[in-house]
Amino acid sequence: MLSAADVPLGPFLAKFAQLNIPVAFLVPTQTGYGKSIMDATAPVRELLEDARVHVYEEQLQGPENKKKVDSYFVHPDCLEKTEASLYRPKTKHGDPRIWFSGLRQYCQPYNLLALDIIDGAIYVVNLSDPDIAQSFMQSGYVFDLLATANAEESLIERELLKKIQAIHDEGFLPSITEGDPGVGDTLEHALGISRNNDKNPDYKGIELKAARLTRNGKIRKPTRNNLFAQVPDGGLTYREIVEKYGKMQIPRNSDKPRLQLYETFRVSHVNGYGLLLDVDDVNDRLYILHQDPKTGKQTRVSWWDMSKLRERLLQKHPRTFWVAAESEMISGVEHFLYTKILYTKNPNAALITPLLAAGVITVDLAAHITEDGKWRDHGALFKIDKKNLGLLFANPEEFTL
Repeated sequence: MLSAADVPLGPFLAKFAQLNIPVAFLVPTQTGYGKSIMDATAPVRELLEDARVHVYEEQLQGPENKKKVDSYFVHPDCLEKTEASLYRPKTKHGDPRIWFSGLRQYCQPYNLLALDIIDGAIYVVNLSDPDIAQSFMQSGYVFDLLATANAEESLIERELLKKIQAIHDEGFLPSITEGDPGVGDTLEHALGISRNNDKNPDYKGIELKAARLTRNGKIRKPTRNNLFAQVPDGGLTYREIVEKYGKMQIPRNSDKPRLQLYETFRVSHVNGYGLLLDVDDVNDRLYILHQDPKTGKQTRVSWWDMSKLRERLLQKHPRTFWVAAESEMISGVEHFLYTKILYTKNPNAALITPLLAAGVITVDLAAHITEDGKWRDHGALFKIDKKNLGLLFANPEEFTL
C-alpha cells in the first residue's frame, strides 16, 4: 500500500504530471520481499494492459503459465537489465503477482517503486533511493529517460481561444442565469453552446470550466475546481448517506429546517459528519468510511471503483479550458468579463489514486431533503485546487485575454 512507503509520494507527483506518462506504484512489504512476491495491484494491472504487455484476466493459474517480460532497474545514471515474472498462483483465487529478478539487490522493503512502460519493457524506478530521486527531481538522467514530447496545439484549441478572446473584447456580459451557474452558463451561451447534462466535453472535445475571479472588484478566496461528478458504485446510495448521517439544519435565508449534508470528504480526515475517505489501492477502490466518535471504529459506508474514476477523468478532461471571470453588479444584474484561461490536456489518470491518498483531490457531497420529502443534490463532486492542477495535467498553459 502506498501509505506504507518509507518516503512520501507527494513530492514526486508534479514531476510525473510534467512527464505526462502512465505510471503505477508498488511498495514491497517485508513479507512479500522475503518471499519474492508482490501483489500486482489494480493500477499495475491496468498499466500493463493499456500498454498491451499483459492481461492477467486472460492468464491461467500455475507456474507453467508464468509470463516473463524484459525489464530494467533505473539507476541514477544507467540501466540494469532484468526480467519481470507475471503470474497467478494456484493458491487462493489466483491473485495476480509480479516479481523482478534481482529486486532484493535493487531495493529494500517499503521502498517506493515507480513502474513505467517503454517499448514493451517495464522500467522500475526506486524513488526511495536518494541518488535516483535526485536524478528524477532535478531533471537528470532518470527524468530524461522517462520524458516524452508534448503534442502541438490543435486547430480546435486555437479556434476556441480566438472565440473567447472575442467574447472578452465585447466587455462585461449580463448573466443569463441567477446564482453560481451564471458564470458558466453565460460563457457557453456566448459561444453558442446549449446547456445540457452530457458527460462529454463541451466544445468539440474541449471541456469548459468557468469560475469567478472577483466579485464587485474584490478578489475571491480561491475555490476548488470541479473535475467531475460521480455517485458511488456500491454501498449506501447518495440519498441513503444523507438519510443516515445528515443533520437537521436551517439554511441561510430560510426558517425551515431540512435534513442536509453539505461537506468535504478527505482521506484520513474525519469531517463534521463523522465521515472520511479511504483509498484501497490493492482492490482499486475509494471508500467512504464512518468513524464512531466514541470508539474510533471505522465502518465502510459506500465505495467507488477507481477504474470508473479514471475513466470519468479521461472522458471529461482530455482537453480543458479553465476560464476565470471578473464579476460586477450592474443595474442589479451580475455581469461577467472573461479575463484568463488555464489550458490543460492529457490528464495522467494513473495519479488519481495517489492524489486522493495525499488529500489533493477531495470529494464534496452536497444534498438535502426538505420537510415534505423533496430531494435535491448537486452531485458527488471530485475537486482539486487550481494551484494543484499541474499535478494531474502536464504543463498547463495560461493565457491572459
